[in-house]
Amino acid sequence: MKRILIIAGEASSDMHAANLVRSILELYGSDVEFAGLGGDNLIDTGKFVPEYHNRDFAVFGFCELAGHVGKLLKAQRHFREMASMGAYDLAVLMDYSGFNIPLASHLTRRRIPVIYYISPQVWVWRSYRVYKLAKYCREILTVFPFERDFYKKYGVDVKYMGNPILDQVDLYRKDLDPARLEKEFKQGEKRIIAVLPGSRLGEIKYIMPVMVETCRILSRRYNGKLRFVIPVASTLKIGDIRKYTDGNPVDFEFVKDRTYDVYTVADYAIAASGTSTVECALFNVPMTIVYRVSTLSAFMFRNLVRYKKPIGMVNLLYGDVICNEFFQEKADPELIASDVEKNLFDEDLYLSVREKLKRVHDVLYTGQSPSVNAAREVLRYL
Repeated sequence: MKRILIIAGEASSDMHAANLVRSILELYGSDVEFAGLGGDNLIDTGKFVPEYHNRDFAVFGFCELAGHVGKLLKAQRHFREMASMGAYDLAVLMDYSGFNIPLASHLTRRRIPVIYYISPQVWVWRSYRVYKLAKYCREILTVFPFERDFYKKYGVDVKYMGNPILDQVDLYRKDLDPARLEKEFKQGEKRIIAVLPGSRLGEIKYIMPVMVETCRILSRRYNGKLRFVIPVASTLKIGDIRKYTDGNPVDFEFVKDRTYDVYTVADYAIAASGTSTVECALFNVPMTIVYRVSTLSAFMFRNLVRYKKPIGMVNLLYGDVICNEFFQEKADPELIASDVEKNLFDEDLYLSVREKLKRVHDVLYTGQSPSVNAAREVLRYL
């Protein structure tokens, strides 16, 4: 029995890791098992043993990380000890670079092949990490085409797999009943705005208050014409979000484990920068992109990062700013509300953005299933 270590610390990584596991099982057979750090999607495959659940590791930012150092180090020691005992034949590391790169170093010393799938954003900041990735990883499998071009400049063994979100969207649409969703969600002429504050407690702490105030402004301006729906990420509980909305005059609606249903019926989105912007694009939902971190984290980012281009993934993929970004001090609810208003109610502008969003699918698509592509690469080393 072969055993593959998977580290998927993020909610999106957990989803893509689950599809990877299913593809490996289809190609290789059932004589393989998986263990490591992951979430409910991996567990639902029935072949993953969760040594740690990712809900306990969903942290971000320089300062926000400090309170979690102890348990991160404990998990790091555990996986190193297990590797030293020969518990794993292969490792697939996904995103989560602060944890995964040091672990990759140890795994490599133990002669365990390391595949990095969904690589860290070294093209944004701390680019020196690319040398560590080249040293510790047999291969890097990227999910964005411009990442492949970046790594090639450094001589890294890299391949573009296509983006695994495409697999998830295709899987969802197989059983989609749009008429049922329209009947369930639509209420007269009200426009539905998806509110997407992120999947980690650390980020919603800073982002959610901005989004709540933005929705309050919009609700006041368009009384009775808008609905605000929040699809809660698998790594969060509804209560984690509700505590920011309680006492607010806006009637927010919460749904759990139905994010793609919300994208299907949404007219617009107020989205935290990240995976949700790509998902919105694939569902052809125009959006305003918002992000905030602590003041100290923002200061360190400005002084450590030379990257000055747009960081909203949908804009990077399109090659131009088609959805406006409001980061840190620019994340002002009045400005954000005005942007939503302009893009949602100017019909020509709205249709123009929707047309441009279609290009995102074409940029990401390779003609084959990204998860199957990745599974074939992983199996080369098994």
